[in-house]
Amino acid sequence: MTEGSASPKERHDQVPPPRGIFSIRADSLTPGVLYLASGADEEGRVSSAFLHVIEKHLSYVNPASKEVTPEGDDAWEDICRNAIFWRQSDDLQYDEDAYMDASWAAEAFEVSREIKALLNTEKPAEGTSDANIVKANGDHVESSRVRILDLAVGIGGNIVHFGQDCDFVVGVEMNPQRVEICRNNLRVYGISNSYVVEGDLFDFIEQFAEDPLKKAHELGMQDYFTESQQFDCVHASPPWGGKNYAGSTNDKVYTLQPNFDIERVMTSVAKFTDIVSIYLPRSQCVYELVKLAEMGGFPLVIISAYQVPKKTRCIHAHFVKRVEYFKYLKVVNVEVSEAPIRRVHPLQRTHVPYKKAPHGLNLLVHSTPYVSSKFNIKSDLHMSHVVHAIMKMLDEKTSIVAAKLHNLLRLLPLTDVLAIANQAREIQNDGGMSKTDSDEKRTTGGIFFHLLKTQDREVYKQMEKLV
Repeated sequence: MTEGSASPKERHDQVPPPRGIFSIRADSLTPGVLYLASGADEEGRVSSAFLHVIEKHLSYVNPASKEVTPEGDDAWEDICRNAIFWRQSDDLQYDEDAYMDASWAAEAFEVSREIKALLNTEKPAEGTSDANIVKANGDHVESSRVRILDLAVGIGGNIVHFGQDCDFVVGVEMNPQRVEICRNNLRVYGISNSYVVEGDLFDFIEQFAEDPLKKAHELGMQDYFTESQQFDCVHASPPWGGKNYAGSTNDKVYTLQPNFDIERVMTSVAKFTDIVSIYLPRSQCVYELVKLAEMGGFPLVIISAYQVPKKTRCIHAHFVKRVEYFKYLKVVNVEVSEAPIRRVHPLQRTHVPYKKAPHGLNLLVHSTPYVSSKFNIKSDLHMSHVVHAIMKMLDEKTSIVAAKLHNLLRLLPLTDVLAIANQAREIQNDGGMSKTDSDEKRTTGGIFFHLLKTQDREVYKQMEKLV
């Protein structure tokens, strides 16, 4: 369920004691599992989000290169050149920083492919409970053109692939030399459906969030935003704070905010996109991901973990709003024995059996499908896992609660349901709530349904009516 301070070997071979989600690295999560992570800050404010890790085993070998692996003083630069751009051309340009911070082609190609796959996710068939759940989460204005915004675009390692897979790409870069290099590399790749903005990325996203059409007109790209004033995805490659970032060579947990104001970014871009993809270290703090997801109204974070022998090289964290994207997940159920365990399967990194899970400030719920002889949920969106995870968060187990939560997801957005659950946990952590007609304390689930009833009585009645 949780990770403590341990060596990499211990982290993968032992079930650690439950401690919460503050000290968990992204590379300690079990691939394929659907988690519900919930944590409280210093003031007791709770944030929650679903997490899912997909392991990526990529080939980093340049398929266009027939050269022998270089040796000598310039070997590292030559290796990086072949890794950053797979196209063979003397016209491609680099700078010294690119050898440390530019995306490698294998990962840039994969993230572009994955974003395209997410955007092409089919909606559930009409008349199904899944379709009602999607409808409850708000209408999405479709656009016939796919538009991607790449923040801190650098020399163009990602944007050249975005340009090949979508209709229009915008890159933002403050360094004027890198702007020219990026524009040159886009020309070498033959990408004409692009616009590279020289300027501060915070200024750009805040101006676009305030008035998308005004900003689009200012840059002469208004034709791409007539159907919808949104980007289909915002990608960011923020600076990590140098090559010796926390967790690069040890077991420490990395937090981005001290090095880059990612909270300011999330606050703005969440207003004009349904997908935010951030390139991050393998040691990235899970709680920070949860906090960012809650801040932007993203119920799900899909973590693409790029594997090299013996470790994760880095990750892309995809924050997604639309619940139909749950269909993209290939969720597996990793069961762990209730008996004391010294060694477990390598994939079983964080799971602690439910009855041993702490119900304190921080939870990492390993979700499994809800199974009952009285009530079952059929869903291509893994709503059985979602309902069961929320039940565990609320410390509820009955089929009637499962039915109520499933009905509620057809009436309220998932982010709203999580917000009420967060509020219920905050109240419980702060001493709880007594029942109306007695001094008896309500359960966390009881607080949840009481809050729902007082905040939206009509929705509460509809939920009860459907049971």
